[in-house]
Amino acid sequence: MENRSWQAVLVVVCVVVLIFVPNFAQYQLSPISFRIMDEFGMNAVQFSALFSAAMITGMVVSPVAGLLCDKFGARMTIGIGALITLAALVIRVFAQDYLTVFLCMVFAGVTATFLNSNMPKIMGNWFSGKNVGIAVGVGISGSTLSMAVGMSTGMLFSSTRSMFAFTAVVAAVATALWWVGFRESPKDASSSPKRDEPKPPPLLECLKTAVKSRNIWIIGLGLAMNMAAVMSIMTFMPQALVSVRGLDEGAAGAITSIVTIGNLVGSIAIPIIVARFRDSRKALAAASVLAGVGTAFAWQLPDGIVMYAALFLTGCCVSGIMPALLSFVVQLPEIGQKYAGSAGGVAASMQLAGAVIVPTYILTPLFGGNFIAFYAAAGALCLVMAACCLLLPKFGENE
Repeated sequence: MENRSWQAVLVVVCVVVLIFVPNFAQYQLSPISFRIMDEFGMNAVQFSALFSAAMITGMVVSPVAGLLCDKFGARMTIGIGALITLAALVIRVFAQDYLTVFLCMVFAGVTATFLNSNMPKIMGNWFSGKNVGIAVGVGISGSTLSMAVGMSTGMLFSSTRSMFAFTAVVAAVATALWWVGFRESPKDASSSPKRDEPKPPPLLECLKTAVKSRNIWIIGLGLAMNMAAVMSIMTFMPQALVSVRGLDEGAAGAITSIVTIGNLVGSIAIPIIVARFRDSRKALAAASVLAGVGTAFAWQLPDGIVMYAALFLTGCCVSGIMPALLSFVVQLPEIGQKYAGSAGGVAASMQLAGAVIVPTYILTPLFGGNFIAFYAAAGALCLVMAACCLLLPKFGENE
C-alpha cells in the first residue's frame, strides 16, 4: 500500500510536469504580445489565432487520443505525443515567420491534447470516488501553474528566441521524466505477474458509447464555455488593461498574473470544496456564476486590493470548474473506467473547440477593440456553463 501511494504521487508529478510544457509555451506569448506581433508581422486576429493554435490539434485529435489510450495505454500514447511536442518546440526556436511559429504551436499542443483527453482515465486508475476530482485538479494545476509562470516571466527574456530555447529545454526534461517515471496503473507498477487482464474494448465500441451519452455532451458544452472564458481572459486582458486602463505592459502582465495565481489555487481548492457538498452540481453552478461576474467586471474595478481580490477569485472559479467537470466523466455509470478515455476525448474536443473558435472567430470579430463588451460576452459564457452543471445527474450523495 505504501509503495502504491508513492507510485501514485509519482504519476501525478509526471502529469503535472508534462502538461506544464505546452501551456507554458502558449501563455508566455501573452505578456509580450506587442513584441510578438511586431516581430512576426501579425495583426490582433492572427495573434489570437497563434495564441490558441496549440488547442487546434485537440479539436480534431482529442477523440482519437482517447481511443488510442483506451486501446494502447496512456504511457505509450502520451509519450509519443510528448516527443512530437518536443520536436515542435525545438523547431520553433529557429522560426522566421508567422506561419512557421503557428504550425509549431499547433504541434506543440499534442501533449496537452492527449493529457486533457485522458486525465479522468489516468487518475481513475489510481484514485476513486471524489478523490478522482481532486487528483484531476492537481494534474491540471500543471497547466494553471504554467499560465502563472508564463505570464510573469515572458518579459524577463532578452529575446523571443532565448525564450523559445529555454522552453525547448524544459520540454526535453519533462518528456524524459514521463518515459522514466509514469506507470499506467497499480497493476502496471507491481512486480507481480499479470494474469487474466481483460482485453481492451474495440475502438468503435468505445466511440459509440461515448457519443451516445447525453451527459458527455453536456460536460463537453460546459467545458467549451469554460475554456472560451479562460482564453478570453488570458489572451486579451493585458491589452485591455493597457488600452482601457492606461497601464504599462509590465503592470498589465503582473495584474493578469493574479488571475493565473487564482487559476492555480482554484484548480485544487474548488474540487475539494465541491466534494464537501451533497449536490456537486449546485456548487459548480454557483462557482460558474461568480466566474461570469468576475470575468465581465473585475478588471474594470479601481486599481487596488479590491480589484486584485476580485481577479484572484475569478481565476479560482473559472479554473476550478474544469477538473470537477472532467472528473464526472469517469463517474458516469454508462462510461466508467472502461470508456473513460474515449468519453474524455469527446468532451476535450468540444472543450478545445470552444477555446479556439469562440474567442478568436466569434468574440474578437464581433467586438474588436471594445474590451468592455468583449468581456461582458465572455462572462455570459460562464452562465451557460452554470446551466450545464445543473443539467448533469447528481454526484456526491453516496460517495
